[in-house]
Amino acid sequence: MQFSKAAFILALATLFVLPFVMNRLVWLYHSVAATGTMCFMGKTLDGQFGSEYPVIKFSSNGKDTIFFKGNHGPEYNPGDIIPIRFQKNNPADARINKFTNIWVDTIIDIAVPVVFLLIVFLHPGIIPHKSKIVVGKKPFIRLV
Repeated sequence: MQFSKAAFILALATLFVLPFVMNRLVWLYHSVAATGTMCFMGKTLDGQFGSEYPVIKFSSNGKDTIFFKGNHGPEYNPGDIIPIRFQKNNPADARINKFTNIWVDTIIDIAVPVVFLLIVFLHPGIIPHKSKIVVGKKPFIRLV
């Protein structure tokens, strides 16, 4: 099978990005929306660096109380009602129901291979401009 440079890089990007996106979409599909209450600001010290995060509590079944750490930053005050999402079969896997809180780790995981592929695409010495890439014959990937 023969690809242009752009089509080959796009296929590789899809191959590397799709598992991360699908994992998060499956998590969202199986998650349940609820509300939690911000209890207090937790603090972590990692060497010289410190960070603060909200500690949020909620009840998954009306009986148990579950606490989880939100993302960094003092955006909330104690007593604030916060929208959350959690897994019914694993309530400890909870997140604040905002785009950044749900997707930021997925975006970071995707960024590494995308930057690598962008460098491969833009650098003229790796794959020359008018090259074609042949996949499926010996050698498995060959430049023409």
